[in-house]
Amino acid sequence: MSAMTPEQIAEINEFGEAEAQANYFLCAPPEFTRPTRLEVKRIGSTRVMTIPALDHPLLNKILGLGVGEPATESMLDEAIAVFQKAGCKNYLAQLSPLARPDGIPDWLVARGFKPSSNWAKMVRGSEPAPAIPTDLALEEIGKDQADAYASVVLATFEMPSMLRPLVKGLPGQPGWHHFMAFEGEKPAAAASMFINGEVGWLGFDGTLKKYRKRGAQGALQAMRIEAGRELGCKWFVTETGEDTPEDPNPSYHNMLRTGFKLAYLRRNYVHRPPAKPLHMNEWGRALFVVAYTLKFEWQRFRDR
Repeated sequence: MSAMTPEQIAEINEFGEAEAQANYFLCAPPEFTRPTRLEVKRIGSTRVMTIPALDHPLLNKILGLGVGEPATESMLDEAIAVFQKAGCKNYLAQLSPLARPDGIPDWLVARGFKPSSNWAKMVRGSEPAPAIPTDLALEEIGKDQADAYASVVLATFEMPSMLRPLVKGLPGQPGWHHFMAFEGEKPAAAASMFINGEVGWLGFDGTLKKYRKRGAQGALQAMRIEAGRELGCKWFVTETGEDTPEDPNPSYHNMLRTGFKLAYLRRNYVHRPPAKPLHMNEWGRALFVVAYTLKFEWQRFRDR
């Protein structure tokens, strides 16, 4: 890794995540993409992902801006236009400190974005993973366990139930590898890896509350690294919230234990509209989300 420039590390890190996130959206089933108007667009080396029916920054974002090639203001405006055309008001630009040119933060602020929290972007090479003990049983899963996988991910990330088809659609997709921890037959934790070329992106790490502090996530990280090494990965990337004395992050320390190093802190720039009363079309969108959620809750109840 020492032979790589900071710019090369940024490309591996940003594009490893961006390709995984874009593929995650593109794997969604039609019954989800049509009503939610999900869209993925590539503008040069920049990826734009949006789910307009869920007007939340984490589901409507810009990745890779200024990495791989210098950004231009017209590229940024084209990315923002995707959200505006879809009616999104809340969206996010995740900007690497290695992004070029240096003026991108000023461009974002001028367009109504505000700097927010940092994410820690992590990277490691293909060195063997250390053994991380756990008393839970670990296994790689397939499509037949997609329901259990989705239940753990939705619960641990506190996702709305209407995202269940999106998450459930991942197991069995090309490039994806999914792993879970069990206590007996009870699902306890989940984790995923997306492989693109020689880069493995690790994500969707989640442990149900009652099973935490039993080594599940560290062990699942090590398991994914070893699986990726066998499949030819030379690099592994992931991200988590910034670790600070005021807000310590256990996930960050799990990553350090399995050989990851901090590549850089990446700033989030969030665009939100000024607070104002909801117009009728916005009430309609809110009611759509409620109705769609109730539909899936009813289907889950009916199918039990």
